[in-house]
Amino acid sequence: MDNKKINEDLVKFWDTALTISAEDKEEALKYTDLDYKELAPSVKLLNAVSELGQCENVLDYGCGTAWGAIVALKAGVKKVDAVDLGENIIDSAKFYAKLYNAEKGFNAFKVDENWLNEVKDDTYDGIICSNVLDVVTEDISLSIINNLSRVLKKGSLAVIGLNFYMSEEKAKARGIELVDGNKLFQNGVLRLLSLSDEEWSNIFSQYFNIIKLDHFAWEGEPVESRRLFILEKQ
Repeated sequence: MDNKKINEDLVKFWDTALTISAEDKEEALKYTDLDYKELAPSVKLLNAVSELGQCENVLDYGCGTAWGAIVALKAGVKKVDAVDLGENIIDSAKFYAKLYNAEKGFNAFKVDENWLNEVKDDTYDGIICSNVLDVVTEDISLSIINNLSRVLKKGSLAVIGLNFYMSEEKAKARGIELVDGNKLFQNGVLRLLSLSDEEWSNIFSQYFNIIKLDHFAWEGEPVESRRLFILEKQ
């Protein structure tokens, strides 16, 4: 399969999915009692990102709505670079920062797939990367992990959020086809690079000390099957 085409389709998908209309923005701005904590997909993710509160300069890579950046800033982080590949995604991220009064220290901007390669070593003392590494092709995921390690200062923490693991056996039982044994596509778009806890741990341990592996669920999910890794730069 053409990995370049797969990743281009991913950017288009997420850039569309995270677009906020002018009407929705206007409606949202009517509310003044919003709690930023409700942005986090789970309490465990909220607490993990909040632990970065003593950091000076954090990277939220693949920021999406920038919930991670906003939580980090509210926890005390001085500056967060929130980056993603889509213009509409970054527009939405900036809107959420405004909506939750988190614009001070918030620096959101669109990047391309090569941006992380060009960031200087030891730039950040904290990293957030949620719902990114397992929704891209494996070559891109491994490149991101390598670079996240490189740009993170020694002894600093990275908060990594991953989706659930679906084995080939479970996929077959549900009538789902996993391409190459670990890739789930929906409507032609890669939605899951399915690796086990052990496989992810083996990858991360090449660059980081694994401080913690926990599991969490999004609201309404009955089982905590999503993965939360807390990693320390070696």
